[in-house]
Amino acid sequence: MKYGVVLVTYNRLELLKECVEHCMQQTVPFEKIIVVDNCSTDGTDVYLQQFEADPHFLISKQSENLGGAGGFRVGLSLAEKEDLDWVLIIDDDAMIAPDYIQKCDRVIRQYPNFVACSGTVYTDGKIQTSHRRVIANHLLHLERNVSLSAYERKCFRYDLATFCGLMVRTDMLTKVGLPKSEYFIWYDDTEYSMRLRKYGGIVNINAAHLNHKTVLPSGRQEGFFARMNWRTYYGHRNRLDAVKTHCSPWTEAVIIAEFLVFIACAYGMQFLPGKRKQGRYIAQMLREALRDGYKGTLGKNEKYSPN
Repeated sequence: MKYGVVLVTYNRLELLKECVEHCMQQTVPFEKIIVVDNCSTDGTDVYLQQFEADPHFLISKQSENLGGAGGFRVGLSLAEKEDLDWVLIIDDDAMIAPDYIQKCDRVIRQYPNFVACSGTVYTDGKIQTSHRRVIANHLLHLERNVSLSAYERKCFRYDLATFCGLMVRTDMLTKVGLPKSEYFIWYDDTEYSMRLRKYGGIVNINAAHLNHKTVLPSGRQEGFFARMNWRTYYGHRNRLDAVKTHCSPWTEAVIIAEFLVFIACAYGMQFLPGKRKQGRYIAQMLREALRDGYKGTLGKNEKYSPN
């Protein structure tokens, strides 16, 4: 069995170095380590130069930030041309345990009909269940995190994955296509899971661990709207597009109704002390996400951008 990895990075050089080290230390080594540099400006290109002559590495530097969705599309298109059986998908902040591929390999050989598999995501020593989800209600497209109790078993099947440690059978890249680069960020992995599920099961191999070195929310949470920022535009827009593509017209109508409720609540925020500016921003953002998702106007929106 031949394994590869697609690693997308953007301006996080120290994390990238650690991530590459973990990839190189696998007890079952990767045949190919594909690094997609999303136009980093922090010296990432200089660091990656040392691997350009290594046949086990493939470095792809982009001329602009394509976002996670665009970066993974580039990386998986390169992996598709390599002689690989499975390809792992990670960001630069995912530190896979040395036996990650070994643990996955054992299950893959036992159950060859699975189209994708993943490991258990930890942050600060705790399992992060949001990376592995099931569709609890198909009409409403309600997603629910797989419960912690499921991680006590050897493995479990589920519906929707993030790209944090997801491994895909390479023959699926031809059958289901590549991630939608026009999503830019957010929900590209969920939409891709929806495509994969049409061809077979996705399984989480609980003994395969990775450390997701991200910052978890801390302290008192101020509620649903307080957590919204420019990224929310992509999440809601892309979710609507995915539902339009993969679900029934009834589900699409429910999601649109959900949008309208959120927009109405955001308008109501403007009458609260000190919330006028925030409420106006959220209402406008959600209106534009609804319009663009409904019309299929995707891609990077400069109005909602990290730059």
